[in-house]
Amino acid sequence: MTDHERDAAPTVSVGVPVHNGEAYLEQTLEALLDQSYADFELIVCDNASTDRTREIVEAFAARDPRVRYVRNPRNIGLARNFNRVFQLARGKYFRWAMADDLVGPTNLADCVAALDADPGVVLAVPTWDLIDAEGRPARGGRELASFTWDEDPARRMAQFIDMINGRSSIAVLAYLSGLVRTEALWDTDQLGSYPCSDQVLLGQLLLRGRFVEVPTPSLHVRLHESSAGHGIGTGDYAAVHRTFFPDRAPANLLRWRATRHHRMWNVLRAAASSSAQRRALRVRYARASALQLLPL
Repeated sequence: MTDHERDAAPTVSVGVPVHNGEAYLEQTLEALLDQSYADFELIVCDNASTDRTREIVEAFAARDPRVRYVRNPRNIGLARNFNRVFQLARGKYFRWAMADDLVGPTNLADCVAALDADPGVVLAVPTWDLIDAEGRPARGGRELASFTWDEDPARRMAQFIDMINGRSSIAVLAYLSGLVRTEALWDTDQLGSYPCSDQVLLGQLLLRGRFVEVPTPSLHVRLHESSAGHGIGTGDYAAVHRTFFPDRAPANLLRWRATRHHRMWNVLRAAASSSAQRRALRVRYARASALQLLPL
């Protein structure tokens, strides 16, 4: 990045990874651009879509200079596309925006204020709810604003394990849509090409600081059968494989599981200040993983 580019860099980068997202993309982009906080760039990384995704984004880019469109010549898989849109970001803060979710107009302003107020916070997430394919309220939404993350890394990790167990994958997805310090995200493995890599990523971020939950509701997570990650956690191994590796022969399922557990084990080891703490965290995580009954 040149000095001129660095000076002109926005405070916030919003990255939208998308593949064949025409159904909801216009709604998503309109909501993202209708923010009370204006100092941001919006990067859309199109993973070789074959629908109207390119046409939709280019129309937005033509009328709003904050929009940047990047297209992969081939489908590189879900995780690699998420990572690519992050690697294109120039802002001090970054958030992934799912191509089918909606946000309220104070989403960025609330989260920027939370990060600016406390240097010990690495990620800010607003109160969230669930919507269905038609945008109507869906069952299962949960407010997060009453939750407080501990100052101690080991206790923070124990809270995270309990969150994985008690709040399910939807809560993890909500946190993945939070606003994060870009330098902290660079200091992780980013998103891996295996199921539950978002848990590993969030665990690595928690090693670097606390999360904060903003009370204002401004994130609406859409649940529908054609979402990018649909199939993960359902036992449909073929669908999961296509999500991560659209152009490769099936990988070994046990290797996927081993990768996740090995990397989470490393996170737990780094969070613990004693061997007793490390053992306690590993037992806690093993129990939570078993209780989730995840087929993958």
